[in-house]
Formats: sequence, C-alpha cells, structure tokens
Amino acid sequence: ARVSWEEYRPGSALEAIDAKIAEMHALAKRLNQSAARCLKIQLGTMPKPKPSETSLISSASVDAVAAHLKDCKNVIVLTGAGISTSAGIPDFRTPGTGLYDNVQNYLDRYKLSNPTELFSYKLFQTDPTPFYSLCKDLKYPSDSAHPTIAHYFIRLLSDKGILLRNYTQNIDMLQNKTGIPEEKVFEVHGSFRSGSCTRCPVTYSEEQLKAFIMSGKVGYCSECGEGVVKPGIVMFGEPLPKDYLLKISKDEGKCDLLITMGTSLTVGPVNQIPNSIPPSTPRLLINMEQVCVDENRAMNLSAPLFFFDHPDNKTDIFIGGPIDDGVRLLADKVGWLDDLLTLAQQ
Repeated sequence: ARVSWEEYRPGSALEAIDAKIAEMHALAKRLNQSAARCLKIQLGTMPKPKPSETSLISSASVDAVAAHLKDCKNVIVLTGAGISTSAGIPDFRTPGTGLYDNVQNYLDRYKLSNPTELFSYKLFQTDPTPFYSLCKDLKYPSDSAHPTIAHYFIRLLSDKGILLRNYTQNIDMLQNKTGIPEEKVFEVHGSFRSGSCTRCPVTYSEEQLKAFIMSGKVGYCSECGEGVVKPGIVMFGEPLPKDYLLKISKDEGKCDLLITMGTSLTVGPVNQIPNSIPPSTPRLLINMEQVCVDENRAMNLSAPLFFFDHPDNKTDIFIGGPIDDGVRLLADKVGWLDDLLTLAQQ
C-alpha cells in the first residue's frame, strides 16, 4: 500500500496504511465477485435469480417505500439520461427521440456503421472530428438546460441528510446545478466540466472546452500542439474513473434504499449496482417503462433482474410514466412535496 509523504507523520502512518489495505481488500472482493459471476454465466452454472426472502419494507408498494424513506439513513440514487429529457436533453435509446435514432447523417457523412462509434475512444483517437461536430450541432454542453424536478429531489434527499450517493451515468452536470455537495455525486461516465490533452498533462476548463467545441474545429492542445483536447467524459472503450469500484464497494453495504431513475440499465458495470446492495434493501425504479424483467436477458448480460410482478416479490417497486411525475408522486406520499416544489422554485 502506497502512503504519501504528507500522510506519513507520527500517529497517522499506521492508520493510513490500514486504510489503504482496507481499500485494496474491498476492491479485490468486488473484482472477485464480478469475475466469478462472469465465469458462471459463461459456463451456464449461474443459479436462477429469485426474489429476496427478507425486506426492510412491509410490502412491495409505493406506500410502503414512502413510509420507509422517512426512516432511511443511506439512500443511493442511480440516474440515467431519462431524468434530463424534460430539461430538453435527449436520452440515447428512446425510439424516435433518442440520440441514437437521430444521428444517421453523421453515420453517412463519416461512414460509420453504428451510433455508438460517435462516442468511441478508438474513433476519437484516429479522428475526433465526428465527435466535435456532433457536440457543436447539439450546442453541448448547453447553458440553457436547467435541472428537473427529479434532480431537485436528489438535492432534497441530501438536504434531509439521507443521501449516501448519487451515482449518475449522465455527463450534463445538471444534478450539480441544484447545489448538491460534490462529494454526494459520483459521475460514473465523467462530464464536460473539464478537458485534457491526449498527449500531455495539460488540462482545460469548462469554458475553454466549450470554446473549442463551438469554434467548429477540433481543439488541439496549446501547450504541445499535437494532442487533441478531450472532454472529461468516459467514452466507449475507456475505463471508468479509477475510484469507482472503491467508492461503490464502500457504499453498497450501507444502502437502505436504492432509487433508480431514467435508465435502461444497459451499460455496465454501473448496471450491477441493483445486484450489489443487501438483498433486503428495497429497490425503487422510476422509469417510463419497466426494465430488467427478462430473466434470460439478465442472465446473458449480467444485468440486474427486478421482480415487480413476481408473487414472492418483497423488495422491488415500480413507478411508471414521466420521471418528474413519479418523483412528485413519491414526494407527495412521503409528505415532502411542498419542500420539493419550494426547492425547485428557489
């Protein structure tokens, strides 16, 4: 375990070493669990998922989870692009309106076969023009987008002192605009808050990054002149932030309620969060439609499996429809609707 010189001082060295070792153990445990699961899936020996026999709530209902929320201490909120669509930011996969359904002209122009290639790090390394062009046309990141009711609900949980962490797959930074403390948010896929050179250690601010994008030209590093300025987002083919596994391995065991909003839970490894919390912890999904209810899909993709309609379900609750409406419903049942609306108005 590596301990920095600042940490090595009388009375703290052993504690620092113990902390580093504990982090390494937690990471090793997480990686071993993931490897074992993948191996079982490949060998066809993965046991059939089944509902938890115990639960922290009296029944798998919205009323029960609302009553439980009043007593929670460590709520994890997992969010996807669906919570930002009412702010005017399209999600990726919704048929017709999703980003992937509206980029055919880019695929034709740059001779790409799949929409995900636009966000591929491999393509960005060889030709960053398609990505820069898409961002400019979308005027992204945008100053005109404002947080939604769903974003403010996460802020409300923080104000109530019960938000353990918001793990967001979004790169739009809207949750931070609500005033949530930075340490309460983990941007799993990064953000446009800053950029960096692909060749040298130079970094660029959000304003500088935006200027590069809106110029209509690929931004090259002003220091080395060779590297491309890349936004601080995680592209396909890139690893997640190095402290993700350490953070979630510490948080998952504490979670007494998981609220998942606006995501298809297609992209791993963040889609493993519903599987990694304690079995008796309630799992609330607020989404336009139910996801992860196909047992075969869950087994093949190592995705979570929800048991909304299972007769033995004790933990999984679904609120369908627009995300903001679902959040209002939950807040109303908890008795926090006035607090939520006041917060959003302020």
